[in-house]
Amino acid sequence: MKIQAKNDYSALFSSLNKNSNSGSGSISDLSGLLSDYSTIKSGAYGKLMKAYYSETSNETASKVASSKVEKTESALKNASTDAEKIYNKVSSAAGSVQTSVKSIAGLKDDATEDEVYNAVSSFVKDYNSLLSSAEDAGNTAIDNRVTTIKNATAVNEKTLNSIGISVKDDGTLSVDKEKLASADRETIDSAFADRGSYGYSVSVSAGMAQSNANYEATRANLYNSTGTYNAATGSLLDSLM
Repeated sequence: MKIQAKNDYSALFSSLNKNSNSGSGSISDLSGLLSDYSTIKSGAYGKLMKAYYSETSNETASKVASSKVEKTESALKNASTDAEKIYNKVSSAAGSVQTSVKSIAGLKDDATEDEVYNAVSSFVKDYNSLLSSAEDAGNTAIDNRVTTIKNATAVNEKTLNSIGISVKDDGTLSVDKEKLASADRETIDSAFADRGSYGYSVSVSAGMAQSNANYEATRANLYNSTGTYNAATGSLLDSLM
C-alpha cells in the first residue's frame, strides 16, 4: 500500500475493509483514535488536563489553608484564655496583699497573739503568692511593680526581722510565730499602720500591679503575624491578616 505525502490520515485507512466484522478494527474506531490523536496534537487535551488539575489543586490548597486557619484560631483562643487566667491570678494576689496590709494596720490594741499572727502570716502568704503569679505573667509593667515591692522589703528588712518576718534567698517571706509574739505592737504598727510605712508602700505598689493585671486580662491579647501581642479587634481571623 502506497501513501502519498499529501494524503491526510483518513486516506491511510481508505483501503481497509469497511465491512470488517472485527469491532476493534472498524473504521469508526480508527476514526475515533484519529480524533483523539488530533486533540492531543493540537494541545487541546493538555489544556483540558491542566484546567482540571489546576481546579483540583486550588480546591485542595483552599481546604488546607482553611484547616490551618481553624487550627490557628483555636490555638490563639486557648492562648488568650490562658493569659487571662494568669493575669486574673496576679490581680487576685495583689488585691489580697492590700487586704492583708489593712488587716495588720487595723489590729486593735488588745488583739491577741493569734490574731496578730494570723494577720501577719496572711500578709506573708499573699506577698509570696503575688511574687509567684507575677513571675508567671512575665509582664514588664507588673514586674516593675513587684520590683518596687521587693526594694521596699530590702530597705525595711531590719525592721521586718525584728517582728519575726524574714526574707529568703528567693525573695519570698517567712514568719516566725514566737519572734512575732515577742515583738512590741508599736514596731508592728510603725511597719504597717502608719502612712508612708513599709506596709503602705507595698499596698500602693500592689494596687498598681492589680490595675496592670486587670488591663491585660481584658485585652484579649493575640499574637499577630510579627510575633508580638496585638489587641484583638473585629473577628479573630482579621487579627491574623
